[in-house]
Amino acid sequence: MNSLTRRAFAVFMMISLGVSVFGWFLIWIFLPDEGLLLTNRQLQNQTQQLVSTLRECEQNESVSYIRSFERETGRALFLMTADRRILDPVTMMPSDTDVPDSVTEYPFRFAGETDEYFLVVPTESQRSLQFRHAILLSTPFILCITFFVSILFAKLVSYWAVQPIRRVSRIAKHMADLDFSWYCPDIREDEIGALSENLNLLSDKLQAVLAELNDRNRTLQDEIALEKERERRRMLFLSGVTHELKTPVAIVIGQLEGMQANIGVYRDHEKYLARCAEIMQSLNDFIREILLVSHLDMTDAGHAPEMDLSYALRELTDNHTAYGAENGIKIHADIQPELLVHAEPMLLKKALGNILGNAVTHTPPDGQVSVRLQAAEQGAVLTVENSPAHIGSEHLPHVFEAFYRADPSAKQSSGLGLYITATILDLYHMRYTIENTENGVLFTVELPEE
Repeated sequence: MNSLTRRAFAVFMMISLGVSVFGWFLIWIFLPDEGLLLTNRQLQNQTQQLVSTLRECEQNESVSYIRSFERETGRALFLMTADRRILDPVTMMPSDTDVPDSVTEYPFRFAGETDEYFLVVPTESQRSLQFRHAILLSTPFILCITFFVSILFAKLVSYWAVQPIRRVSRIAKHMADLDFSWYCPDIREDEIGALSENLNLLSDKLQAVLAELNDRNRTLQDEIALEKERERRRMLFLSGVTHELKTPVAIVIGQLEGMQANIGVYRDHEKYLARCAEIMQSLNDFIREILLVSHLDMTDAGHAPEMDLSYALRELTDNHTAYGAENGIKIHADIQPELLVHAEPMLLKKALGNILGNAVTHTPPDGQVSVRLQAAEQGAVLTVENSPAHIGSEHLPHVFEAFYRADPSAKQSSGLGLYITATILDLYHMRYTIENTENGVLFTVELPEE
């Protein structure tokens, strides 16, 4: 019997039957007896008076006295002859009535007669005997009615008592399956109401905690994916660095070995030493850019200081103006003053310097570069356009990749300039694009307000 409803039904059933049977026995035991209103001494006194009266009257006069005694005491009297035959005290005829077990006998003789009789007085009244007899006859019916009423009562009580618990149990099972769309509807002031309220509160808290855990899990998955992407980029970058370093190092080693052996053209030590120094200088610049990329991986963009972007851009523009003037390249600047941004000044200047340097370097002689910095609805917008110029459509998707060169013959370029620029701009969540326009190439940077 694992069901709580069945156990509750059995308990209530046994309690109901027990109470009914116990009540029945109490009624049987404590059945009021009219004769008990008379004490034993009073009953004996009245009986002695009746016997004295019967001794002084004739047989035919005794009926009224006997009837009066029966009415007053509630006892049904019997007459018994000396040979123990039972007679009706009214008709004086033999009677087949059963005499109660508990009786008192009083001997007497009617006036003028010699036959001796015994007046038989029951200790219990006739009505009480009838009540007890009726109770005995009705016992099977009472037991049947009590049984079926107890079943109905136990069924109703067990359903009323257990149903809220079963409902709470079902809802708790839904919550265990992480389905928090269920709520306990029992608004009561008893223990079940308190349990329902606590279960609803637990559901709300669990739902909030699970939602927070899911958010953190998604954030963690994004961070893991980002870290994997960073690791992949590091591996690609390391592979590119190895490839880029291998060729110039091999060239320097070959030239040095040739000079050591005085073979052929390498006898001209001054010429090839100058070439070796030039290669080593380019390697030095290349290594510095690699160190800058490594520095970017350890930079915390969340604690960047505030810098004057307008002043830094104007300074960079002035520096490149002299360089572009050597080739007849004009730089037009339209810079709105006092535009501030949160970024590491050295890094952001490096990114903006790469953009301006690329624009000036890839602009033909007598071309022009337009630099414009203006405030926008959220932050500022920087545009750098050089014309005439053009980037092949097959190169545009790759210009921000490490060691990618749109012009393979440009050996003086490390291929890291735009890669470093993109890394710095990504670090500070600045959106950027590069595209061909009607007259040249346009580089756009959207700088956030914070």
